[in-house]
Amino acid sequence: MNENKTTRRTLFRHPLAAVGGALFIAGGALFIVLLLITFTAPAENPYRALVTFILAPFIITLGAVLFLISVWLQVRNARVRGEKVRFNLRIDPTDPKYMRNLWLFLSLVAALVIIVIYSGTKAYDATDSVTFCGATCHTVMRPEFTTYHESSHARVHCVDCHIGPGASFWVKSKIDGLRQVWKTIFNTYERPIKTPIENLRPAQQTCEQCHWPNKFYGDNLVTHTFYRTDEKNSPWTINMLVKIGGGNPRTGALEGIHWHMVVSTQIEYMATDFERQDIPWVRAITLDGDTAIFTRPGDSIPSLDDPNVEVRRFDCMDCHNRPSHDFTPPAIALNLALSSRRLSPDLPYIRKVGLDLLNASYDTKEQGDDSIPVQLMEYYRKNYPQIVDSSRGALEQAQKTLVTIYDESFFPSMNTDYRGRFNNLGHFVNDGCFRCHDGEMKDQNGNPLSHDCNTCHLIVAQGPSEKVDSLQASIEGLEFKHPEDIGGAWQEAKCTMCHDPESGY
Repeated sequence: MNENKTTRRTLFRHPLAAVGGALFIAGGALFIVLLLITFTAPAENPYRALVTFILAPFIITLGAVLFLISVWLQVRNARVRGEKVRFNLRIDPTDPKYMRNLWLFLSLVAALVIIVIYSGTKAYDATDSVTFCGATCHTVMRPEFTTYHESSHARVHCVDCHIGPGASFWVKSKIDGLRQVWKTIFNTYERPIKTPIENLRPAQQTCEQCHWPNKFYGDNLVTHTFYRTDEKNSPWTINMLVKIGGGNPRTGALEGIHWHMVVSTQIEYMATDFERQDIPWVRAITLDGDTAIFTRPGDSIPSLDDPNVEVRRFDCMDCHNRPSHDFTPPAIALNLALSSRRLSPDLPYIRKVGLDLLNASYDTKEQGDDSIPVQLMEYYRKNYPQIVDSSRGALEQAQKTLVTIYDESFFPSMNTDYRGRFNNLGHFVNDGCFRCHDGEMKDQNGNPLSHDCNTCHLIVAQGPSEKVDSLQASIEGLEFKHPEDIGGAWQEAKCTMCHDPESGY
């Protein structure tokens, strides 16, 4: 009778059951904690979803699998020994093996719950950080990491724009991230990294969370002081009323720069290059269905049926393509440094010399950092020896300032600087607005695409001084006057005919 008796035995006798159970409970605790954070956090976090709905369930599943393996092992071993055993989940304090594994289980649960919850919550905090995106993991992103800290979005996390909330773009970014990791490991990534980013979330889902369309109106008064490349670094100041425009809430008129983004008109364009600088075709569609197509005489227009042709809807990023990673042309950086007196205008030709030194070719950043101060001092020793003694403090400050400008915008190891990072906000060193508004594009009826300067901005004061109150001024607007006497050439040619990316102007 005893041979046929079935023995009851707890499943928790095997050590693997203790490990699996501990992982199951720890993963469950992590999931509950993160779920509570998700429901109470003021903002969405794309990496929280990674840990909450992928990492935590993975730990839970791993624990369950290990426990099932322990069940299989115990059943198999019992059958091999010919034992008749009924396994269950009962607690058996009289079983020494069970008690030993119970204490192992409780110890593991306590340790794993603490470790998993702490490390799990810290993991998504770390991967959500700017340091993770720019330095810890993505070392090839040093140029972007550096310029980000100098931008107006330096307090906006990288993931808020590059990923944003929701699962679809998180998956896309992570799939693309695997490709980037592979290229980084095998050192096959592009130098410079290709831009624009192809899988970036639409601007309406990122930019407009802060810069919403209802505020796309008004005018903004700005002052730009330029310094010429003469011995005295002569200033030329322009006081300009920038017509932000959009939908004017006072008059109801559609006007100014942000006219492109008002909902009553949809702007589409076709670019023939990856950087979207060569635009031969533009289409404007009103809410009434009226369509105007603008092209240039003689331009070859690809077929819209070509699967390789992208007709892109115009959005914020087509002008504001460098909101957080602006590689400042050296001339602009020098103008700012002279205005703020980080560079002394009293140093003869400092703007010209600085421009030449910054635009020179250096194999490494370290070489540039070492060469720029030495060559600057050599120039003044050779041409203005009296300056070396009388203005040593200003020269030493100029050395530091030029190195800082170089370090913030030039990255030789990645072949990255302003010459490969087009900025479409304006039309100075890059064509920007003139990609379309060049005076040559016309619609099917012969009507030109606007090329009037006053459409976007109005010059209210200008002249050879740093002081705005001493400039020629008119509230009705002034005709632009070039700092150098070039006659009417500025009316016939784009700014970039002279102020090109190679010279940095």
